[in-house]
Amino acid sequence: MIGSGRCPSALVIGGGLAGIASAARLAESGWRVTLLEARTSLGGRAFSFEDPESGRELDNGQHVIVGACHNLVSFFERLGVRDLWYVQPRLNVDVYDRAGRRGKLYGLGGPAPGHLLSAFLTYRHLSVGDKCRAVRGVIAAMLAKRSAPEMDTISFYDWLRSHGQSERCIYNLWNVIIEGTLNDNISDVSAAMGLMIVQDGLLKGRLESNIGYPKAPLGRAIGLPSETYLRQLGVRMLLGCPARGIEVGADGMVRCVVTGDHQMMSADAYVCAVPFWVLPGLIPDHLAGRAPFNSLTGLRASPIVNVHLDYDRRVMDGDFCYFLDSPLQWVFNGSGIRGTDRQGEGQSLTVSISAAWDQIDLPRPELANSIAEEMRAAFPKARDAQLVKSTVVKQRNATFRCTPGAQRIRPTPSTASPNLFLAGEWTDTGWPSTMEGAIISGYNAAAAAISSLGGAADASEENSGPPMV
Repeated sequence: MIGSGRCPSALVIGGGLAGIASAARLAESGWRVTLLEARTSLGGRAFSFEDPESGRELDNGQHVIVGACHNLVSFFERLGVRDLWYVQPRLNVDVYDRAGRRGKLYGLGGPAPGHLLSAFLTYRHLSVGDKCRAVRGVIAAMLAKRSAPEMDTISFYDWLRSHGQSERCIYNLWNVIIEGTLNDNISDVSAAMGLMIVQDGLLKGRLESNIGYPKAPLGRAIGLPSETYLRQLGVRMLLGCPARGIEVGADGMVRCVVTGDHQMMSADAYVCAVPFWVLPGLIPDHLAGRAPFNSLTGLRASPIVNVHLDYDRRVMDGDFCYFLDSPLQWVFNGSGIRGTDRQGEGQSLTVSISAAWDQIDLPRPELANSIAEEMRAAFPKARDAQLVKSTVVKQRNATFRCTPGAQRIRPTPSTASPNLFLAGEWTDTGWPSTMEGAIISGYNAAAAAISSLGGAADASEENSGPPMV
């Protein structure tokens, strides 16, 4: 408890979205906040960088949101960057097979889930029988209780098979939805989290599944505006200042954080908003053996690979599309999204590969050549175009995996140390590894810290809904 008349203080470790949200919520509540970030900019895994050859600003990966990301969109509004994020008025996704046949997943007006019925019935990549199975699968998903303990013990693939879904239906429909949102194959994600995506992302409302993306590089759409907003709130930011360790007293209370330049920084409360694989290296051994830290070894990460391609002419129409049974997966028209796509000029595209187990260890030149070949097969205009430049960005630990059993070991914000709190999309937010989940986790950690010192705060504006890639 903090004595009356004194503003409590907090030290937030980590300047990703979870740390940003936690620092903002605490500062908005009148706390004195210091934020430590190892990098020289904010944003965490949502960042952009300058390509040394072209001088062009590239994102580390194609980030996508959906209409259900209510906390995230609200935060963008507070940052003043809502206009830099486009969200479809209605779901509209072109899906191609390797023969070039196009199907479409789309939404119509009217109440959910009826707004998707036409898409399921007209989807070209399912047979008539599979379309009927898909409708039955939707009904079963609507009625399923995803919070039932057994849902976290089986895969979503097994759940779908037990509800009459064929292999073709699973991989031509359900996996299209799951692979990009959970960054994993449908056979490896839990039924609980798969159902969360379907129930809250597809069926909860007609706007929830609408896809969005930034119209500017992530540095301008997230990082710099976050820095400006936190400074306006009075948050002290130490960028390029990594935390090296957290010192804990015999009573379990955190005493200070030791920084990379051997400073010892103290506060009333500490929020650790770092990736789950970084956290064990910060805490002392006697704390690491206690819950929730001792369960973190059960969490795993999944990779994402993005390949940025610059062509000398227009290759692709539309903003984005998905490819079945192809390493391309999602292809985004960066020039079109950023408003620089001009007839007769070059075009910049991004291939985004989720669950990139087959690509993560390939040499970059080999991977770039392979993707370029796939692009020539998928886009007729690419066969006559010159590929001017390609840039491969690998993220080995892009997201945590929502495998069966993972939900049980995701920790709450509170820890065995009364003044140490956890934030990060890997904590128990009800969401998978997304920007929305990161924002919720930051709010949850701030609420726990405020509550522990005698105050009160809402955990989040709304902590339900599906994800972003």
